[in-house]
Amino acid sequence: MKATRDWFGAALVQVGETHEKVVVVNCDLGSATKTLGFGRRFPDRFFECGIAEANAIGLAAGLAQEGFRPFVASFGHFLTGKYLEIFQSIGLNRAGAVLVGTHSGLAIGKDGPTQMGLRDLAVMRTLPGVEILHPADGEETRQMLAHLVSHDRPCYLRLCRQPQREVHDRGYRFRFGQPDVLRQGRDVAVFSMGGMVPVIADAVTDLTEHGIDPTVVNVSSLPADAGAIREIATAHPAVFIIEDHYVVGGLADEISRILLAVPNPPRVRSWGVPDYGQAAAPEDLYARYRLDRRAVVDHLMSYLYPSR
Repeated sequence: MKATRDWFGAALVQVGETHEKVVVVNCDLGSATKTLGFGRRFPDRFFECGIAEANAIGLAAGLAQEGFRPFVASFGHFLTGKYLEIFQSIGLNRAGAVLVGTHSGLAIGKDGPTQMGLRDLAVMRTLPGVEILHPADGEETRQMLAHLVSHDRPCYLRLCRQPQREVHDRGYRFRFGQPDVLRQGRDVAVFSMGGMVPVIADAVTDLTEHGIDPTVVNVSSLPADAGAIREIATAHPAVFIIEDHYVVGGLADEISRILLAVPNPPRVRSWGVPDYGQAAAPEDLYARYRLDRRAVVDHLMSYLYPSR
């Protein structure tokens, strides 16, 4: 088991070998964001800006407009906190930079809410023309890196700190915007992304023991294909969306907005982080915010069988 930030670091070096226009703009967090391997392999394509995300975004925008494919790496909380610079330099200019935000969700633990990437999806979803990608495991991370160097559109890559098991095999093929059905069931469609996907997949055994047959859907890129989301959702009487992000502005808003256009939509419930977050060990935080395996089972039991 590795974190997707670790898989990103390895895949970044691999794409650097075959794409000479790939460069890295770093914000004094190379060890944490796993970009140091790229810097050691390609020192002339590695630019250290220090603790200066606003400057790094401007530098990346300029590099992109000169034909490079820059990856700007920092904690997601810090990077998307420079929304004005992203809006002005990346968004308006359609500059082909990849913003890499690590340490998404609660998993940064004891460092607390001043460093937790909990509102980054909400911020980045407001920008027209920006692709958002959030892999669930190593295989998906590798394929997303191949996608990111295949075009020059502005993107936000959201990565996790916590180790995650693989939920895909080598037969998986990432397609931007397409929801990835990991398990087909009947009773409820459970939508999630990133680090929550393996947690939900692990909870399937417990859910089936309680008589719940769930469909597990990995929505790893946004904007999501509306038709595909509607097709999956309407095949079930109920939809549940769970995410390691604020309850406002993230995946739940994306799915719910799509289902508003359905004449007779299934019932929908969502779960996420309702406050600014706390400082504690990651496992304690996921238990406290009811985002661990046991909580997934409890959520769906109370949703589908409220009288039990």
